[in-house]
Amino acid sequence: MPELLVVATSAALDARDLVRALERAVGEGTRVRAAPGLLAEGEPGEGLVVDGARARGATVLVLSPGGPDLANHALLTIAAAREAGLPVPAVVVAGPGGAAQRETLRAHAMTEVVELPDPQSPMGKVADWPLDEWLAAEPAVASAAGVALTPYGGWAPRPTPDPRTAGREAISEALLEIVRAEGPVLAARAYGLLNKAAGGKKLTSIVRAPISASAYRLRQQGAIAIVPAEATPGQDDEVLRMAGSPAVRVRDLGPRTLDEVPLEEVAELMRRLQEAGAGELRRAALDAYGLRRMTARAEELLGLAEELAAEPGEMRMPPAVPDDGGATA
Repeated sequence: MPELLVVATSAALDARDLVRALERAVGEGTRVRAAPGLLAEGEPGEGLVVDGARARGATVLVLSPGGPDLANHALLTIAAAREAGLPVPAVVVAGPGGAAQRETLRAHAMTEVVELPDPQSPMGKVADWPLDEWLAAEPAVASAAGVALTPYGGWAPRPTPDPRTAGREAISEALLEIVRAEGPVLAARAYGLLNKAAGGKKLTSIVRAPISASAYRLRQQGAIAIVPAEATPGQDDEVLRMAGSPAVRVRDLGPRTLDEVPLEEVAELMRRLQEAGAGELRRAALDAYGLRRMTARAEELLGLAEELAAEPGEMRMPPAVPDDGGATA
């Protein structure tokens, strides 16, 4: 069961009214708990609060009172949660005070900051919070450029049958694993991982064809979505993701090369870098990925992404292949 863990940064802050309001807002399908700090003693047998939260896969909502210690205490709690791999979609600032501290918090939290003027009457405010989005948040780490990136993770390779001779079910099962672990993912990367796990070396057209056919069968079954190559100028490859999952996830580079990052992902990173005050976006994006050399290919890819990043909001999202589309590639 999903869990929303309200972590107070002060023992003097009573979170019970907020917990009750959150319980009413999220319904019976989500557990809401409160804790007096991530490093406080947890429930019997679980160690610290952070250990139990990590074991349960909790989403952390930081609750901090306004005042002179607001930014310091909230940022320390955010750092502890992220170090433990826990998502922190928002900080709730309770009560008045600490105007300058609020600005510091907003500048450095790399997460949403919301106001709760009266902690004893939270229902009106809670109703306006995007709780579904918060519960779907992923863990994030701070990049060198000061923008929070989700750890990439990646598919754990396992032996797979040769796609040239394997049955469609075996191919589809392995491909679905890869898309679930890595999506949104460029088709060439997903197919290459499957081929490599089967002992193959080069992703030839003969190898690609049955894997691509399986991808379209999975789409027809409603398991995955496919964004066609022509929807993203300059990308020249399809993007695969689980059906109903976010079209873009801003992640660290992980095991990928820059060529293997969907351009829309790079473009969204650039938008966030620009909002954070970055100047030269191509260099800032390269730094965020932990790369140093601005090769000709990197310059080309980042240039394409920068053009996407400059598009108006309604034009940003590439469409997936419609339900009646799809021949194999």
